[in-house]
Amino acid sequence: MRTLNSASKQRGLSLFGFIILAAVVGFVMFTSFRCVPAWTEFFSLKKVLLATANEFSIEASSPVIRNAFDRRAQIDDLPVKGSELDIRKENGKIVLAVSYARRVPVAGNMSLLFDFEASAAGSK
Repeated sequence: MRTLNSASKQRGLSLFGFIILAAVVGFVMFTSFRCVPAWTEFFSLKKVLLATANEFSIEASSPVIRNAFDRRAQIDDLPVKGSELDIRKENGKIVLAVSYARRVPVAGNMSLLFDFEASAAGSK
């Protein structure tokens, strides 16, 4: 009859290993949930930039474009103002660009810093 060495055949996590793994997975999930609003804000900003760029033709003046952006950004509660926009006219199209930083607090004095750069070219 064959005897099994129980110490060499045991597999799986110990209670301590499970607690450590659960803490790491929990921290990663908590951090990612805290970052989701920053990313949704960025995608909303890109949508507003594209809508504003498509609204005007190449003859539009910068103050008019900035005011239109401010109206749309106020609706979506975006952190960027029209005065921060970089407005260029390239190849007969309006190109709007902006870069901004977003700090996401994680825990205590630890936070994540995102540097976003968004741009959109109009179709007119």
